[in-house]
Amino acid sequence: MRFLVVLACLVAVCAAGTLPNKVEQRLLKLADQNGDIDLFVEPEAGVEVAPQFIVSWQARRFIRKVQKQMECGWPQYGIPVLAPLRINEIDLDFKKGIFETVNNLFRLKVAGLDDFQIKKFKLNVITSKVKFDFLFQNIDTTAQKYSTDTVIDALRQLGLSVEYEGSGELLFGLVNLRIAGTLKYKLPMLWGSAKITSLKTTISLESVTSDISGFMGNGKINRAINSQLENIVVKTINDNQGTISDTIEDAIVPPVNKALKGKDFWTVVDLIMSSSDGESEDDPIVVDCDPAADPWA
Repeated sequence: MRFLVVLACLVAVCAAGTLPNKVEQRLLKLADQNGDIDLFVEPEAGVEVAPQFIVSWQARRFIRKVQKQMECGWPQYGIPVLAPLRINEIDLDFKKGIFETVNNLFRLKVAGLDDFQIKKFKLNVITSKVKFDFLFQNIDTTAQKYSTDTVIDALRQLGLSVEYEGSGELLFGLVNLRIAGTLKYKLPMLWGSAKITSLKTTISLESVTSDISGFMGNGKINRAINSQLENIVVKTINDNQGTISDTIEDAIVPPVNKALKGKDFWTVVDLIMSSSDGESEDDPIVVDCDPAADPWA
């Protein structure tokens, strides 16, 4: 949420028609004929990318700071530690067609949320949109213990179904999870708060690695079920883009707009523009974060 709040404010800095001349002139030089400005360029391996604009390198540093801060979270905003994310106990229920499963996971840990590449982070000052594309190459999920009660009702009309229970350890990985989309915003003419009007996302997943023990033992059946689970997860994510996008928009946009409401616009702008005062692009990234020891070690 904090990232989106600052993103909305950063957008406002770049798009407001009443910007100071110095910033406005830089924007006009950087925008192409379509009004697009690359706020963030992810360097390719072995290729140097020079900062084109003060906001560009500030945006890069800010995102790197966010990545490091994820090791401590933002408790003042109710955001827990995200690198890694730890959940002591969680229930996961899923039903799709002939497949229905009820699961309980103990000491769930999700690693890799802070390791992402930014493929696109582009502002259009004409259409008031930000287009983004984030790639998470590996998100690894583990649980010290899980239990499941799963039914595969393949031939319901004949009264034939398969039910199994299992318990054991869980190792589960998402490979090349991509989150792309468009954020639309609205700015007041002179004073007031920026507002996100829509957030449309497309989430795609290349593959899944599943090594969950205890499905009717640890033999061929267990391996077969893991293989089927890999296919089900990939298909479920890739085939339900609209539902996932609506869920993300409903969860993120209202609280972000609430956080933006009532804040003095230029005060927020000043905070963003001065976030890297006294720093240069190549300075080490330093945040006020001292990660706690692993409570489950």
